[in-house]
Amino acid sequence: MDLVFEIGCEELPAGFLKPALEWMAAEMNRALDDARLNGEGEGQRANISEYATPRRLALVVTAIAERAPDVKKTVQGPPAKAAFQDGKPTKAAEGFARKVGVPVSALRVEGDRVVVEQEIRGQSAAEALPGILERIVRGIPFKKSMRWDSLDKDAFARPVHWIAAVLDGKPLPVSFADVKSGSTTRGHRFAAPKPFPVPTAKKYVAELRAAHVLADWAERKQRIWEEVQRAAKEARGEPLPDDDLLETVTGLVEEPSGVVGRFEESFLELPPEVLVSEMRGHQKYFAVRDPRTQQLLPAFVAVSNTRVADPAVSRRGYERVLRARLSDGKFFYDEDRKVKLEARIERLARRTFMDKLGTELERVERLREMSLWLHGVTGKGEPALLRRAAELCKADLTTGMVGEFPELQGVMGRVYAQHDGEPKEVAEAIFEHYLPRGAEEKLPRTDTGALLGMADRLDLLAGVFGIGKEPSGTADPYGLRRAALGLLRVALARRYRLDLREALAQAQKLHGVQRDGGAKNRVSQEPQLVDKVWGFVQGRLEAFWRERAAPDSIQAVLHTGSADVVALEQRLSALTQVREKNRAHFEATAATFKRIGNILSQAREKGIAPMRFDPAALRPDEPAEAALAQALEQSGEKVREALEAESFLAAYAVLAELRPAVDAFFDAVLVMHKDERVRDNRLALLRGLHELFSPLADFGKLQVERA
Repeated sequence: MDLVFEIGCEELPAGFLKPALEWMAAEMNRALDDARLNGEGEGQRANISEYATPRRLALVVTAIAERAPDVKKTVQGPPAKAAFQDGKPTKAAEGFARKVGVPVSALRVEGDRVVVEQEIRGQSAAEALPGILERIVRGIPFKKSMRWDSLDKDAFARPVHWIAAVLDGKPLPVSFADVKSGSTTRGHRFAAPKPFPVPTAKKYVAELRAAHVLADWAERKQRIWEEVQRAAKEARGEPLPDDDLLETVTGLVEEPSGVVGRFEESFLELPPEVLVSEMRGHQKYFAVRDPRTQQLLPAFVAVSNTRVADPAVSRRGYERVLRARLSDGKFFYDEDRKVKLEARIERLARRTFMDKLGTELERVERLREMSLWLHGVTGKGEPALLRRAAELCKADLTTGMVGEFPELQGVMGRVYAQHDGEPKEVAEAIFEHYLPRGAEEKLPRTDTGALLGMADRLDLLAGVFGIGKEPSGTADPYGLRRAALGLLRVALARRYRLDLREALAQAQKLHGVQRDGGAKNRVSQEPQLVDKVWGFVQGRLEAFWRERAAPDSIQAVLHTGSADVVALEQRLSALTQVREKNRAHFEATAATFKRIGNILSQAREKGIAPMRFDPAALRPDEPAEAALAQALEQSGEKVREALEAESFLAAYAVLAELRPAVDAFFDAVLVMHKDERVRDNRLALLRGLHELFSPLADFGKLQVERA
């Protein structure tokens, strides 16, 4: 069976569309699984297609099972001793039977509990889907929602105007807020506003296209780029590639139409970054450049949501809005250059960075000391350049340009530093220390910019956590997840070798020094703060690696105790390689060493703390014990050398060589011997083995079972 489900509403913010669609599709897939409707035949699954425009979120689902099969389920009830006394049912048994809808006589005892076999009737798709669809429309996790109807009950990102829910041509009843579902949809707001029957699953995209709505995201994105290229040619140029802007505009229109506009050549005196930022940031215009020189032209391309009879009218409107923005920019640019960045530093003392974290000037002082500390532990960068870049890195916050256009912080700092004659690397670092700004954006190219950027993020993490403002749930008002990920990406990309726990402790200490000096900084100096922040950073690192390694491999590496992310990445790479090279052999080896960890953990829980291994305590009648001790002694130096050289693959090779001796030991020897001296010596032997290989991975975190 085929389902077409569409939510029609006022124009949604572009950034809301894809996250909402992804959630809807995942929820639909899960709900069909739960209802046993996910697929028409054995081994088949329903196909879920996602469509979004500013005015609609839609799922088209094909191959839904017509009816779910009946199933039998064993339901556990209360303990048997509570359900029956002297062979007679108690109130507990009667209540359980009533709850599951069976007579008391249907109850039986299995183990120590009462159970009942419950037959669950399978629902038809027509019966199950209305409830599923209502849960979906109510559950979409928008960043912000609103209420608009008199019931003041249901919330959505924007007011909902229609809901279409049709299963094989028959409407399904779905209610939300003041809207009840129907079997009609709507086309483009202006070009095809009248309702028309919801298309079938196969014709959904085509019939909406005929109604001037490009529902398919990829198709609409491609059409926009074609329109932008066409319009740019009218100005004898080409559009500046900008996939982020293209993605945003795709979420703003249903039927795109490119319009070329122009502005006065005098505005080309502004830095290119300012021109591009103003075009893309506020107006969502595409900049146009000369194909030969790659220099910006005094032109842009705007994308309209509909074709107009007279494009000149639209063009004049677009030009008028941009002209006002660029005029403001030109004024601020000319005024800002009258005061050097160096002269602006003292103004930072009058700007609060954050409540309880002092002023921007105090922040700059911390960044200077933190970046110099990072230079000391990494050996990277030049102290004089770092010091100067740190002093100037926030000075552009006091400029008129950044005050009016906050997205240009760092960009204008670089421009003004170049104008003031500052060293090239200092100017670059002022811009680069903000990189990466997003998940995929470019990284710093200079050590000065990279170290200063790391200092900035370390200061933010230690400071915000230190005043108790860490993220909760999905809320992250201070961008700490982004800061942690940026810190990790820079450290990994630049291959900086340092202990990030120590770096966080230093950042915490610098906040404390300022507090002692009388500043308003109130960052906690409790030692456990570093543990909390490092745990948070580890969570970002785990998410960053999720696509390249198994989750349990990541956990195993993160629990080695190291806070050097480059070394952790090398460990993860080695673990992944040996695991994939011969999975069966590795799983058996890992299970063996996981067993060692479990035995030692159980001994600790019993209060057993073995001392140093004593060869004299070996039992001559159990040669497997002596063989393991000898193998460990022979292998120990090789493992230590491999770990010292960070040759983790070589260490894993030794681990594999040791496995037969360990297996033989477990086959022939009872570790928890009744003689305490023998027991403790065997535990000490296993502890020595465990400690030798624990820098590789925490094998207890690996999801492996002994064959």
